[in-house]
Amino acid sequence: MISVIALPDSLKIQNEVNEMIKLTPWQDAIALPVNSQPARWSFWTLERILTESIRRCAQFSLERDSGIATTLSGGLDSSFCLAKIREIYGEGIKIFTFTVGGSTRHPDIRYARIISKKFRTIHLEIIPEPELLIEAEAVLKTTRPSVVPGDVAVFLAYQRMATFEFRTAIAHDGIDELLGGYRDHQIRVGKEREAAFENRWARLGTEHLLPLETSAVHFGIQVALPYLQREVVRYISRIPLDERTTQESSKIPLREIARKYLPGEVIERRKYGFCSAFDT
Repeated sequence: MISVIALPDSLKIQNEVNEMIKLTPWQDAIALPVNSQPARWSFWTLERILTESIRRCAQFSLERDSGIATTLSGGLDSSFCLAKIREIYGEGIKIFTFTVGGSTRHPDIRYARIISKKFRTIHLEIIPEPELLIEAEAVLKTTRPSVVPGDVAVFLAYQRMATFEFRTAIAHDGIDELLGGYRDHQIRVGKEREAAFENRWARLGTEHLLPLETSAVHFGIQVALPYLQREVVRYISRIPLDERTTQESSKIPLREIARKYLPGEVIERRKYGFCSAFDT
C-alpha cells in the first residue's frame, strides 16, 4: 500500500513556464468567454486546432520527462487525447496511463483497459483500499472546506505518477464545460442553456482546476491542459450552443471527430470519469 503524504500547511500555486513551449495557464483560459459571437466553423478546423494543442502539451511533457503521463478514464475526452498523441508520435515514445477506480468492475477501469490496449500504453490502475481513501480524504480536508470523490481520485493518481518521477502530466479538464458535457447543458434550451454554460464555466476554476493543481503541485507535477489552451477556447466559444450539445447528444463536435479514432462503445458510453471514480 502507498502511504498518503500530508500536504504542507500552506501551498503557493506556481505555474512553471517552459522557455521553449509556453502553455496557456488555466487562469487565463477560464478568463475567456465560453460563449462568444457565433461564427462559421468546421470539424476540420476544430480537429486541426485540437491536434496542435495536444501536440504542444505532449511536447511540453517530453521536454521534461522521458515519456508522457496522462490520466485515463476510458471516456471520450481522455481517449481522444491519447489517440492523437499516439498518432502524432507513433511508437517512438512511452505513454503511461493512470486510471483510478473503486474496483475492477468500475466502468473507468474496464474502458481504460480497452483504450490502453488499443494505443499500447504502459497502464497503471489504482484501486485503493478503504483505509487509504479515508486517509487521503482527511489530508485533502486540511486544504479546503469540502472534498468530493473526484478530488481523492486525482490526488491518488498524481501520487502514483510521482513514484515514476514524472514532472508533468496531461489532464483533460475543460472540454465538458466548453462543449456541454453535463446533463444541465442538455436538458435546458434557449437562454437557460446559455445560463448553464456560463454557470459551469464560472465554477470550473474553483471546483476542478484549483483542487487538481493543488494535488499535482504537491507531488512536484505540472499539469498540461490541452482542452484549455487559448486557441481551443476561442474557437469553441464561437460554435453555437445548439451545435455543441442537444437533448439527445452532448459534445457533438468532439464525438464526430473522434469516430475516426475510437471504438463506438467509448464514444457513446455514459459520462462517468474521475469525478465518480469510487461509485459502484
